Amino acid sequence: MSAKTTPPVPVAPVRHRPQIERGADACGKTYRLACTCGTRGEEHCARHLAEWDLNEHVAGLPKVATGQQCRDPKRHDRRPWEPCGLCERQELLFDLAAEVAS
Repeated sequence: MSAKTTPPVPVAPVRHRPQIERGADACGKTYRLACTCGTRGEEHCARHLAEWDLNEHVAGLPKVATGQQCRDPKRHDRRPWEPCGLCERQELLFDLAAEVAS
């Protein structure tokens, strides 16, 4: 008997959209990191502490290769830590790599 194998299901890339959420508790306002990847930081009474958590989270993300970095992040809706499929290898398309090298 042979076991049936199913092809692996393609996994969508995780998008990181960290932000600071504001809340309230018995002591007053609270701030915490919340990211679309599921990461949630501790509640802090000061916003700058939550921003510090956010900066640590972003710093821990893998670096994007130079050829995959977005050249128009606002229009393409990309963050510095996300690869851009639209800009990837555009130099080869327009033969800009040869012009830049010379």
